[in-house]
Formats: sequence, structure tokens, C-alpha cells
Amino acid sequence: MPPVIPVDLLEGPMLVLSGRVVTMDDQFKVLPRGRVYIDKGVIRAVQDADGPAPPGFEAARVVATEGTMYPGLIELHNHLSYNVLRLWAVPKKFTNRDQWGRIADYGRLITGPMKVLGQTADLLPALIRYVECKCLLGGVTTSQGIELFSNHGGRRYYRGIVRNVEATDDPELPEAAAKIADVEATDAKRFMARLMRQTCFLLHLSEGTDDAARKHFRALEIEGADWAITPALSGIHCAALKPDDFEVLGARKGSMVW
Repeated sequence: MPPVIPVDLLEGPMLVLSGRVVTMDDQFKVLPRGRVYIDKGVIRAVQDADGPAPPGFEAARVVATEGTMYPGLIELHNHLSYNVLRLWAVPKKFTNRDQWGRIADYGRLITGPMKVLGQTADLLPALIRYVECKCLLGGVTTSQGIELFSNHGGRRYYRGIVRNVEATDDPELPEAAAKIADVEATDAKRFMARLMRQTCFLLHLSEGTDDAARKHFRALEIEGADWAITPALSGIHCAALKPDDFEVLGARKGSMVW
């Protein structure tokens, strides 16, 4: 099997990706046999494979993706509903995410307002359209992070403006599962059972830099060499992991968003 050669889109040669393409035009037109033409990290053209290549791409390498492409920026992690708030002026350095929730201003400026918004049904549709428009104006066509702690029912409003990996509304693009709360050591087996049913599971993992944050990764150890880690697991943050932890994650084909 030939070695996998990384593709550097910013410095490498022109590249053509072929496959099913969902465009971002007004009709969301789908090209069953489409091509995306990329040069130095920029999408230069998106068109049907039967059309002539744009100037300069005549000899460019064509890579068959054997999948569906949504040309545009994919935002790997966000908490979309919260983008209606002003940025919080963080008062000090925190070493794990269990700490800032105890700050009075965090409740007053973050969780308090979001609780009011989440429990006001008439506001949710407008809130979600607003934060999706912010994404779209920034170049994002696909994002992640639709949970709102004060109203899990808000998920149903994420339809149509920006694609979301947790609610794709597309049978050919499997939806990702997501979990914000940490996995406790007593729940590793239960989490593994849930993980086995998914093709992609996004888990907030070791968010912080201290031992308390790292402990949440070690909680995935079931017993011996068994870990609640599969190729479906994608850990968000993973900032507290040590070299040994990355070896465990990598050996089980887990991935991370950082």
C-alpha cells in the first residue's frame, strides 16, 4: 500500500476534488458528478465534471473523494446560541473548565441571560437565525454546537441557513452525536456502548491544563488495555493530555478538535 502523502493546500500544487457536490447557490444545487478546483487554499471554481477545467487547471491532479462535498469553511467547534452575547472579559486564568462556572459574573453575564433566552420560546427562532447569519457572513457553511443548556428543544430550529454536523437533514451525511458533560470513571463502559453506535461522536474532553482536566481523559479507561475510544471519537480541546495519552488516543484511531 503506497504511503499517504499529506496535502498542503496553502503551499501545494493546484488540486481538483471530484465527487458529489452540494453548492451554496440560491437553490443549493447538487452536482452528482462535480469538481472543486483549489489553488493555494482558495476554492477557485465549483462546477460539473463535464465542463472544461478553469484556466491553469488543465494538468492538475484529480482526487476522487468518493463522498459528498460542501465547498466552504467547516467550523469544527462552536457553541452557536451563545454568540448572541457580548464577549466575556475573563477576569483571570483558569486551569480547567469546572472553575469559571463558579464566578458570579459568569452567571450574571453568560448563563443567566442564556437561561432567560432559552426559556422564552418566541425568541429562540430569531436568536438562532441571528447566530447562523453571523457564521455565514464569516464564511462558515458548516458548523457544530447546537446545544443550549436551558432548552434542548432549541435544536429543532437549526435548519437551512448553515449546515450543522449534529443536524444535517441529509440522509447521505450521517449526523454526529455530541456530549458536553464529562465522562466519569464509573460511566466508561456505558459511554463505550453509546460510542459503538455512532460513526462520529464529539466529546468535550480534558478542557483545561491541569491534572483535574486530564483526569477526564483517564476516565475513559475501562480496565487493562480497554478504553472507551474508537475511530468514532473526536475529543474537543484535549489540552491537558500528556504524550502517553496521545499514544492511547492514536493507537485506537481517535481524533481531536483543538
